[in-house]
Amino acid sequence: MRVGLGTGRAAAAGIRALGLRVAGGLRCTGVPTSRASAALARELGIPLGRLRGPLDVAFDGADAVDPQGLVIKGAGGALVRERIVADASARFLVLVDGPKVVASLDEWGTLPIAAIPFGAGRVSEVLADLSPRRRPGLSDDGLAIIDLSPPPGSDWAAVAGRVAAVTGVVDHGLFRVALADVVVGRPDGGWGPPGAPGGAATIRG
Repeated sequence: MRVGLGTGRAAAAGIRALGLRVAGGLRCTGVPTSRASAALARELGIPLGRLRGPLDVAFDGADAVDPQGLVIKGAGGALVRERIVADASARFLVLVDGPKVVASLDEWGTLPIAAIPFGAGRVSEVLADLSPRRRPGLSDDGLAIIDLSPPPGSDWAAVAGRVAAVTGVVDHGLFRVALADVVVGRPDGGWGPPGAPGGAATIRG
Protein backbone atom coordinates (compact mmCIF):
# COMPACT_ATOMS: atom_id res chain seq x y z
CA MET A 1 0.00 0.00 0.00
CA ARG A 2 0.93 3.63 -0.45
CA VAL A 3 0.14 5.52 2.74
CA GLY A 4 -0.02 9.27 3.37
CA LEU A 5 1.66 10.23 6.64
CA GLY A 6 0.27 13.27 8.41
CA THR A 7 1.96 15.82 10.65
CA GLY A 8 1.59 16.49 14.38
CA ARG A 9 1.27 14.60 17.64
CA ALA A 10 -1.57 12.25 16.66
CA ALA A 11 -0.07 11.60 13.23
CA ALA A 12 3.27 10.80 14.87
CA ALA A 13 1.51 8.20 17.02
CA GLY A 14 0.06 6.71 13.85
CA ILE A 15 3.48 6.68 12.19
CA ARG A 16 4.96 4.87 15.20
CA ALA A 17 2.17 2.29 15.07
CA LEU A 18 2.79 1.82 11.36
CA GLY A 19 6.52 1.45 12.07
CA LEU A 20 5.78 -1.46 14.40
CA ARG A 21 3.81 -3.16 11.63
CA VAL A 22 6.62 -2.55 9.14
CA ALA A 23 9.10 -4.04 11.60
CA GLY A 24 6.83 -7.09 11.72
CA GLY A 25 6.91 -7.54 7.97
CA LEU A 26 4.23 -5.22 6.59
CA ARG A 27 5.16 -3.83 3.18
CA CYS A 28 4.14 -0.26 2.40
CA THR A 29 5.47 3.05 1.14
CA GLY A 30 4.86 6.23 3.12
CA VAL A 31 4.34 9.67 1.61
CA PRO A 32 5.04 12.25 4.37
CA THR A 33 3.45 15.69 4.61
CA SER A 34 6.36 17.36 6.43
CA ARG A 35 10.06 17.05 7.10
CA ALA A 36 9.31 16.03 10.69
CA SER A 37 7.07 13.17 9.59
CA ALA A 38 9.63 12.07 7.00
CA ALA A 39 12.39 12.03 9.63
CA LEU A 40 10.27 9.96 12.04
CA ALA A 41 9.30 7.50 9.32
CA ARG A 42 12.95 7.01 8.30
CA GLU A 43 13.90 6.47 11.95
CA LEU A 44 11.29 3.72 12.16
CA GLY A 45 12.32 2.04 8.92
CA ILE A 46 9.24 2.98 6.90
CA PRO A 47 10.15 3.21 3.18
CA LEU A 48 9.30 6.62 1.73
CA GLY A 49 8.22 7.67 -1.73
CA ARG A 50 7.03 10.74 -3.61
CA LEU A 51 3.45 11.72 -4.29
CA ARG A 52 3.05 10.20 -7.73
CA GLY A 53 -0.27 8.58 -8.48
CA PRO A 54 -3.05 7.80 -6.01
CA LEU A 55 -2.59 6.74 -2.38
CA ASP A 56 -4.50 3.86 -0.81
CA VAL A 57 -5.01 5.58 2.52
CA ALA A 58 -3.73 8.55 4.52
CA PHE A 59 -3.99 9.41 8.18
CA ASP A 60 -3.53 12.67 10.02
CA GLY A 61 -4.45 14.44 13.22
CA ALA A 62 -6.73 17.44 13.61
CA ASP A 63 -7.10 20.45 15.87
CA ALA A 64 -10.90 20.17 16.12
CA VAL A 65 -13.77 18.11 14.68
CA ASP A 66 -17.42 19.21 14.80
CA PRO A 67 -20.72 17.27 14.39
CA GLN A 68 -20.93 18.10 10.67
CA GLY A 69 -17.53 16.59 9.93
CA LEU A 70 -15.84 19.97 9.61
CA VAL A 71 -12.22 19.63 10.66
CA ILE A 72 -9.63 22.28 11.47
CA LYS A 73 -6.03 21.42 10.62
CA GLY A 74 -2.86 23.43 10.34
CA ALA A 75 -1.54 23.99 13.86
CA GLY A 76 1.68 22.38 12.62
CA GLY A 77 1.77 24.55 9.50
CA ALA A 78 1.56 21.66 6.99
CA LEU A 79 -2.03 22.27 5.87
CA VAL A 80 -1.26 22.61 2.16
CA ARG A 81 0.61 19.31 1.91
CA GLU A 82 -1.96 17.68 4.18
CA ARG A 83 -4.81 18.60 1.82
CA ILE A 84 -2.88 17.47 -1.24
CA VAL A 85 -2.21 14.08 0.36
CA ALA A 86 -5.78 13.77 1.65
CA ASP A 87 -7.20 14.53 -1.80
CA ALA A 88 -4.89 11.94 -3.38
CA SER A 89 -6.02 9.20 -1.00
CA ALA A 90 -8.80 6.67 -1.50
CA ARG A 91 -9.53 7.03 2.22
CA PHE A 92 -8.47 9.76 4.64
CA LEU A 93 -8.52 8.94 8.37
CA VAL A 94 -8.51 11.63 11.05
CA LEU A 95 -6.91 10.63 14.37
CA VAL A 96 -7.91 12.65 17.45
CA ASP A 97 -8.36 12.33 21.19
CA GLY A 98 -11.50 13.26 23.09
CA PRO A 99 -10.79 16.97 23.71
CA LYS A 100 -10.50 17.57 19.94
CA VAL A 101 -14.15 16.59 19.47
CA VAL A 102 -16.15 19.81 19.83
CA ALA A 103 -19.78 20.86 19.57
CA SER A 104 -18.74 23.89 17.50
CA LEU A 105 -15.52 25.02 15.85
CA ASP A 106 -15.94 28.19 17.92
CA GLU A 107 -14.48 26.15 20.80
CA TRP A 108 -11.19 25.98 18.86
CA GLY A 109 -11.56 29.46 17.42
CA THR A 110 -8.64 29.50 14.95
CA LEU A 111 -8.53 29.03 11.19
CA PRO A 112 -4.96 28.73 9.86
CA ILE A 113 -4.25 29.82 6.31
CA ALA A 114 -1.17 29.60 4.10
CA ALA A 115 -0.23 32.57 1.91
CA ILE A 116 2.50 33.62 -0.50
CA PRO A 117 5.01 35.57 1.64
CA PHE A 118 5.05 38.50 -0.83
CA GLY A 119 1.32 38.96 -0.38
CA ALA A 120 0.96 37.99 3.28
CA GLY A 121 0.68 41.59 4.46
CA ARG A 122 -2.00 42.36 1.91
CA VAL A 123 -3.89 39.17 2.83
CA SER A 124 -3.88 40.26 6.47
CA GLU A 125 -5.21 43.69 5.47
CA VAL A 126 -8.07 42.19 3.47
CA LEU A 127 -8.96 39.84 6.33
CA ALA A 128 -8.41 42.39 9.11
CA ASP A 129 -11.88 41.73 10.59
CA LEU A 130 -10.74 38.14 11.35
CA SER A 131 -7.87 39.32 13.59
CA PRO A 132 -5.01 37.81 11.53
CA ARG A 133 -1.81 36.83 13.35
CA ARG A 134 1.17 35.84 11.22
CA ARG A 135 3.41 33.14 12.69
CA PRO A 136 7.17 33.63 12.65
CA GLY A 137 9.12 31.83 9.95
CA LEU A 138 7.80 29.94 6.93
CA SER A 139 6.30 26.51 6.34
CA ASP A 140 8.20 23.61 4.73
CA ASP A 141 6.87 24.92 1.40
CA GLY A 142 8.12 28.46 2.04
CA LEU A 143 4.66 29.83 2.77
CA ALA A 144 3.54 32.30 5.42
CA ILE A 145 1.11 30.82 7.97
CA ILE A 146 -1.52 33.21 9.30
CA ASP A 147 -4.00 32.35 12.06
CA LEU A 148 -7.47 33.87 11.76
CA SER A 149 -10.08 34.17 14.53
CA PRO A 150 -13.62 34.03 13.10
CA PRO A 151 -16.13 35.68 15.48
CA PRO A 152 -18.25 33.28 17.57
CA GLY A 153 -21.29 32.10 15.66
CA SER A 154 -19.59 32.40 12.27
CA ASP A 155 -20.40 30.09 9.38
CA TRP A 156 -16.96 28.50 9.19
CA ALA A 157 -17.49 27.08 5.71
CA ALA A 158 -18.48 30.52 4.44
CA VAL A 159 -15.44 32.08 6.11
CA ALA A 160 -13.19 29.49 4.47
CA GLY A 161 -14.79 30.19 1.09
CA ARG A 162 -14.19 33.90 1.51
CA VAL A 163 -10.57 33.30 2.51
CA ALA A 164 -9.93 31.02 -0.47
CA ALA A 165 -10.98 33.82 -2.83
CA VAL A 166 -8.37 36.27 -1.53
CA THR A 167 -5.45 36.73 -3.91
CA GLY A 168 -2.26 35.39 -2.35
CA VAL A 169 -3.93 32.73 -0.22
CA VAL A 170 -2.76 29.24 -1.18
CA ASP A 171 -5.05 27.25 1.13
CA HIS A 172 -6.91 27.26 4.44
CA GLY A 173 -7.15 24.69 7.22
CA LEU A 174 -10.86 23.81 7.02
CA PHE A 175 -11.44 20.23 5.83
CA ARG A 176 -14.67 18.24 5.54
CA VAL A 177 -14.59 14.51 6.33
CA ALA A 178 -17.02 11.67 6.91
CA LEU A 179 -17.49 11.04 10.64
CA ALA A 180 -16.98 7.33 9.91
CA ASP A 181 -13.37 8.23 9.07
CA VAL A 182 -12.74 9.98 12.41
CA VAL A 183 -10.94 7.75 14.93
CA VAL A 184 -11.12 8.91 18.57
CA GLY A 185 -8.44 7.68 20.96
CA ARG A 186 -9.37 6.85 24.56
CA PRO A 187 -7.37 7.34 27.77
CA ASP A 188 -7.08 3.55 28.18
CA GLY A 189 -5.22 3.29 24.88
CA GLY A 190 -8.20 1.99 22.92
CA TRP A 191 -9.94 3.77 20.12
CA GLY A 192 -13.21 3.95 18.24
CA PRO A 193 -15.44 6.17 16.13
CA PRO A 194 -17.14 9.22 17.66
CA GLY A 195 -19.91 8.07 19.97
CA ALA A 196 -18.65 4.49 20.30
CA PRO A 197 -19.07 2.76 23.69
CA GLY A 198 -16.11 2.26 25.97
CA GLY A 199 -15.16 5.85 26.56
CA ALA A 200 -14.72 7.27 23.06
CA ALA A 201 -15.89 10.85 22.75
CA THR A 202 -19.34 11.60 21.41
CA ILE A 203 -20.02 14.26 18.80
CA ARG A 204 -23.29 15.97 19.66
CA GLY A 205 -25.23 17.99 17.13
